[in-house]
Amino acid sequence: MKRFTWLLLGLAVVVLAASPILAAEKAARAKKAKGGSDALRGEYAIMASQCELTDAQKADLKAKVKDRVEAQKAWMEANGEKSNAFHEAYKKARDDLKALEESRRKIETDTMAAILATLTPEQKAKWDGFRVYRTLMGRYKRTDLTEEQRTKIKDLAAAAAGDLAGLRSENKDARNKAREADKKLRQTIEADVLTAAQREALQKKPERKPRPEKKPAKEKAAK
Repeated sequence: MKRFTWLLLGLAVVVLAASPILAAEKAARAKKAKGGSDALRGEYAIMASQCELTDAQKADLKAKVKDRVEAQKAWMEANGEKSNAFHEAYKKARDDLKALEESRRKIETDTMAAILATLTPEQKAKWDGFRVYRTLMGRYKRTDLTEEQRTKIKDLAAAAAGDLAGLRSENKDARNKAREADKKLRQTIEADVLTAAQREALQKKPERKPRPEKKPAKEKAAK
């Protein structure tokens, strides 16, 4: 019986001695789990590790991170409501602008449809072909085309105009198909119509003309 009593007393002493250590470890684990207000966390912990900061640098970094958090908190308290109000106003203005633009596009679409309705199918095909040809001339204006080449390109544009109509479609598949037709048309022109020198000229970036120097205001006034 006495032996059992002494055993219990011994266990009690061990528990009492270990209690402060266990309490400290528990507090350290809890602090670590919470991140600890004095600990570097997230990106800053990675920065400290990857850049091999000294203890002094870590302490300085912690202080600056704390200043950053406090500054952000102060800004939010002073400006949070205003910022939210501005975001809401911006969202409404964006939606209103989108509605205005859609109404403008509808006018353009409807009025152009009415204009094109005055043409016969043959005339509309000619107009579509000319529009494609005009776009191509903008691309090849640096190649110094001959009249024969222009005629060939005009014929190719007229033939491809129907396939390219999908470029203005709202249907994604139709637009993709039209883009492929446009790409094929350009490849045909550049392979079969242009000369090697013209293809080389097409690849060169146009030289930018220097902007004229601005004269001082006093000199302008004197004139």
